[in-house]
Amino acid sequence: MKKKLSVLFSTMLVFMLAACNQTATTVNESSKTEENKKENTSELTLEQVMTNSMEASEEMKSFAVQMDMTQEMTVPGQTEVINMESVIDMKVVTEPMTLYQKMDMKMNDIGAEDALSTESYISADGIYILDPAANQWMKFPKEMSDQLIQLSNQQTNPAEEIKKLQQFVDDFTFEQDEQNYILKLNASGDKFTDFIKETVKETFPQELSAGEDMFNNMKINKVTYEILIDKETYYPTSLNVLMDMEITAEGETLKIKQNMKGQYSDFNTIEEVKVPQEVIDNAVEMDM
Repeated sequence: MKKKLSVLFSTMLVFMLAACNQTATTVNESSKTEENKKENTSELTLEQVMTNSMEASEEMKSFAVQMDMTQEMTVPGQTEVINMESVIDMKVVTEPMTLYQKMDMKMNDIGAEDALSTESYISADGIYILDPAANQWMKFPKEMSDQLIQLSNQQTNPAEEIKKLQQFVDDFTFEQDEQNYILKLNASGDKFTDFIKETVKETFPQELSAGEDMFNNMKINKVTYEILIDKETYYPTSLNVLMDMEITAEGETLKIKQNMKGQYSDFNTIEEVKVPQEVIDNAVEMDM
């Protein structure tokens, strides 16, 4: 079950944008004068904002992301709900695609002193992950590295995610404040479940073939997205996702509630993400 879940969550980290032909409703400006409101109000449609954001994202050289994520999992056979808190910091260079990530995670069944902290690098030279228990750097086998590097490149390219979500054009609401365009999506039911299944099939064909029953029995109870796009640069500045879902495998149902808040920054200021030579020299290849 844990291995199958890791496949699913890998496809749900970074979703971006969709479009419809309406102008944004102005919010959070009740204290401003009518003249100031007019100056800070854009008449662009959601479709125009989407197009501008896609073009800006395609030209993006580098950026940083901080994600704060909480998860509540009800596991079959366990009476206590598992609560997990994670803080993820990433630095991404888009061409060639290289990524550094640091993750700190706490769970309610371990003490604060046992909280997990790990690091990872993704580059054309390979994927390296720090095993916190052994304090040992591990290297993915090349065949798996090539697939995960391609996946990471797709998921960190906002333009690619925009294209994937165009089918949900009618489900978005469109607002704006002084600095940002605000896109919101409330989605549930079969069409969104099918979208996730198709994304997994395209990205992980081998893993999916081993876990087809799990994805056929996946239910999305509720999912909401809030995406903020900067009015000047059209870069995404914030991505907030709430998700309530169930996964049934081998006759057992795992219930998951997830709240993720992501902040994007440092656009085009990160010149290089490089795997330290010490990591390369000391890494042990993983036996998959």
